[in-house]
Amino acid sequence: MNKLPIALGVVLSVAGTVAAQNNAIFPPDYTAVPEGPFNSPNLPLARGTSRVQCLYDAIDVAIPSGNQITRLGFREDGTTTQLDLGRSLQLEIRMGWSNEDHQSMTTNFDNNYESPPVTVFGPALFVLPDLRDAAAPLTNGEFYIDLTAPFAYVPNGRNLVVEYRVFGTSGGGSPFTYRLDRADYVSTVTYGVAGCQHAGGGPPVISIPPTRPGLSFSTSVTAGPTNAPAFLVVGLGSGIVPPYSLAPIFNGISPLCQGQVNPTGFAILSGATSSSGADSWQFSIPNNNLWGNYLISSQALFLDFFSPGQVVASNAGHVLTGIRPRTTIVSTSGVPTVVTTGSKSTHYSPVALFEHQ
Repeated sequence: MNKLPIALGVVLSVAGTVAAQNNAIFPPDYTAVPEGPFNSPNLPLARGTSRVQCLYDAIDVAIPSGNQITRLGFREDGTTTQLDLGRSLQLEIRMGWSNEDHQSMTTNFDNNYESPPVTVFGPALFVLPDLRDAAAPLTNGEFYIDLTAPFAYVPNGRNLVVEYRVFGTSGGGSPFTYRLDRADYVSTVTYGVAGCQHAGGGPPVISIPPTRPGLSFSTSVTAGPTNAPAFLVVGLGSGIVPPYSLAPIFNGISPLCQGQVNPTGFAILSGATSSSGADSWQFSIPNNNLWGNYLISSQALFLDFFSPGQVVASNAGHVLTGIRPRTTIVSTSGVPTVVTTGSKSTHYSPVALFEHQ
């Protein structure tokens, strides 16, 4: 009489364990972005006999403190179409903690650890799967390494270090091409409703490219009135808002000419359109992550003496600035137990997968 409830309890227990598995993607923006703009041709697993150390700033590792990391994974580059053959690796993986971050990480492997790391895999044979093999495609383009010793993720203000130590390969220990998806910054652009027509046609249309700290914010406009005074309304720290009437500011303006930049705080940049009705504005964004994930909105206004109210407006848009991956890789060729220093690649980030529970 008790067998069914006991069996059911076992099933529910197993189901609960499966459900507790979670996958954290680094950088976290790539949880929603299926493909990075670059590929990593041989880091971290295809440099041949080598030592490769990856440091991930904890601020971007979406794993609850106290969870166990059970698997490490990567995803194949989706833009590339060529087949990359895998290799067999004599592999050891170590994990640990660092008081350094992606900017201060040193080129000395051991000095980057705050305390001795722990071995979570091997040394043992691991066979890398073929990438982009039409005959044996990877599920979701991903592959994983099951850790033989789960790693307790308890950062306590420290940053995560994962070190891949390759003692030999089936290719004779030489580097090989194994293109993994590689991330960069993610910056989204959103546009509002269309602007209004000017006397010569229109309506004017703005364009805003993605950007990040250390680059420039820019807005360009086309299809505006020709050789006309132009003004760019810029909202710092706020996105576009629902359209509102500009009639209280410009008497007689067309009802289709609506404001879309937050009227409670903005700056104005001046300019003039060309003979084709084009203009552009730009300014530098400080190279500081405080300006990352920051909204900048803009909308252009033009003087047009033959339009209602003598003013016309473009559409509006905003950009959410991106942040370069807060990670750094130190790598070198050679026997892992012998080499002590490597070359440093800041912001270099093959998209990494951390399965945890």
